[in-house]
Amino acid sequence: MKTILIIALVVGCATSMAAQTNQTISWHDSVRDVYIDNELDRTAQFLVSDNPSRAAIICSKLNKAIVLDIDSHTVNIIPKDKFKFSADRAEATSDGAYEKAGKFTRIDGPVYSFAIDGKPVLIRPHTGETGVMNQTKLWEIVPVWKALMDNYKPDPSTVEALKSVDKDTDVTLLFGTWCGDSRHYIPQVMRALTEAGNNKLHLKLIGIDNQFRQPSDTVQPLHLTNVPTIIVERGGKEIGRIVETPATNSLESDLAAILSGKTPVHNGRWERGPLIAKGSYSYRNRNGQEIGTESWELFNAVEGGFFAHSRITAEGMSTEVYERVDASFRPAFAEITKISGDQRIRTRISVDGHTLTARVRGSASGVATQTLEVPDKFFLSTPAIVTQGWCEASAGSKNTIYLEPFEFQNSLGTLATVSYDGILSPAMVQVPAGTFLATIAGRPGDWQCEIHSRLKIPVKCTIGDVQYLLTSTTIQPDTK
Repeated sequence: MKTILIIALVVGCATSMAAQTNQTISWHDSVRDVYIDNELDRTAQFLVSDNPSRAAIICSKLNKAIVLDIDSHTVNIIPKDKFKFSADRAEATSDGAYEKAGKFTRIDGPVYSFAIDGKPVLIRPHTGETGVMNQTKLWEIVPVWKALMDNYKPDPSTVEALKSVDKDTDVTLLFGTWCGDSRHYIPQVMRALTEAGNNKLHLKLIGIDNQFRQPSDTVQPLHLTNVPTIIVERGGKEIGRIVETPATNSLESDLAAILSGKTPVHNGRWERGPLIAKGSYSYRNRNGQEIGTESWELFNAVEGGFFAHSRITAEGMSTEVYERVDASFRPAFAEITKISGDQRIRTRISVDGHTLTARVRGSASGVATQTLEVPDKFFLSTPAIVTQGWCEASAGSKNTIYLEPFEFQNSLGTLATVSYDGILSPAMVQVPAGTFLATIAGRPGDWQCEIHSRLKIPVKCTIGDVQYLLTSTTIQPDTK
């Protein structure tokens, strides 16, 4: 390994006692690359605390644990035995008493540099161990994963289902050693497979970097956009795939279902409140021919506001959309996954105050990130028709919209200002799903949306040459 040069603020030998406090701090394991005395130390455990914002290092090369106070940029020391760990070492608690030992330097974001006991220390993000590896190698990179596996108790019926498989099957676990979801799920699957002890199930472990570019001979051919991903093959043919989170109670139960020929339907990882309504749309061209469909569900959001889930099939492409708005219909997040042939692109959009961040992962293009400033009032237009009513629900004469394109090739959107012809009085609108009271919103040009007065979803919408008609809907009786 090449020697790493560190420009550090050297901490003096003298220390001062920080203020004593009875506060109990909760910590959870995270992965960083920790260099001590210019050498990468894989045995070093890195912990983080969100409240207060702190980080801690515990390793054999240092006599005491190090606590970094992120806000004050201070380096502190505390006896290692002050940390009380859970059995799997994924969680810990400590008191708030420590000795102040100096300051750290923050370099280029979350990179921390300092010296302690005459040894330079550098902490930087972990980009991920890549390529095929065995379990021994994996435990070397992320030791806590082994503790997580050893302390996990899979469902006995799932283990029995895995044990009963009698056909040779290749099970490939693709994960990021940098990824929280991988850390949570991969040790669980490995424990279930270990307990099953079925030599018909041939396990392969492959690490993916955090930019989804390496290993290139894996990411692109397997069309990866998320980790963890589990690919199940027989005779060289894929028979099932699990992406990121389980459709059932666990990834191993999803795996057992695939192996039995009953692949479960995944309804997304996002939390949602009570169902409000569900239904479908027909996409039709000017000649009235159906060119696509959309099935949708509308929920109250756990955090307040509304949550929608759509599955769209149109123009030879399938698109899945998850979207949430607050009670004023201001966007909170969206996830759009587009699949065309064997290619897929996933875009996640999050809104924090006035900052909108869109992060795209493509099976052939790696990762791209877009950051935009947005006003207090703006709307998000995704490929889902069901949420177009949110864009117009509080429409004024002008509004700012982030337009997420429908086309597969375009995955990052643009901000635009749209004007409205006006909001017309409610009228009865007849569509295949029935007759509904709707409010009509229009923009200059060939754009008009007739919005369900209560649900705020389009009953009928015309955008360019395509008309979108509500073909079925079921409204929960207790919907307000």
